[in-house]
Amino acid sequence: MILATLAVPLTVLKVRVIPAKKRKLVDWVAFTEPAYVLFILGGLVTFMGLYVPFFYIQYFSVSTGITDANLGFYLLAILNTASIAGRIIPNFIADKTGPFNMIVPCGFAAGVIIFGLIGTHSVAAIVVISALYGFFSGTFVSLPPACFVLLSPNRGLIGTRMGMGFAVISIGGLIGTPIAGVILNGKGWVAVWAYAGATASAGALLMGASRMVRSRGKLVVKV
Repeated sequence: MILATLAVPLTVLKVRVIPAKKRKLVDWVAFTEPAYVLFILGGLVTFMGLYVPFFYIQYFSVSTGITDANLGFYLLAILNTASIAGRIIPNFIADKTGPFNMIVPCGFAAGVIIFGLIGTHSVAAIVVISALYGFFSGTFVSLPPACFVLLSPNRGLIGTRMGMGFAVISIGGLIGTPIAGVILNGKGWVAVWAYAGATASAGALLMGASRMVRSRGKLVVKV
């Protein structure tokens, strides 16, 4: 499916402006910039918890008796459907507020919603939480590239810095859910949701620190 859908843009797209020279694979200077480093660390920590609900919310709801297997099967579909809106609506708002001012509160909201799973015991609650979490977690699909643009003074290095950043952030997505599985086997569901909520919230805090460095400590400013 991926090959078929990407075949069209790969066939018709072309570079609008040919670079004057070959772009660097790694921009080491970026790792000396606090705002950039804080943002990618925030992304790494956030992604350690961000995908835990995607992997475990169905199993959680069925194994704890909140839903039957039929409804539990559709929770991920509900979550992903809400994620579509979460990838679009915050982006429109971010045009007015700035991407950092949108992604940071959405990150905190996602963390709080994960913590809410600790006290979830009803069908209505699990469905609402699935929808809300899908919406707020969707911002982490669409907004990080816009943040990387702001963190790249040299427009010729946007692609380089974006690739570097996602290479680091992807580590969080790789290790986060296996860690949650180990926690589940040893400590149970409360510990799983505490871990995921804490990492998502801590990641948002680091992104907030990046935002403050980028804005030079100004609270009311578009960034």
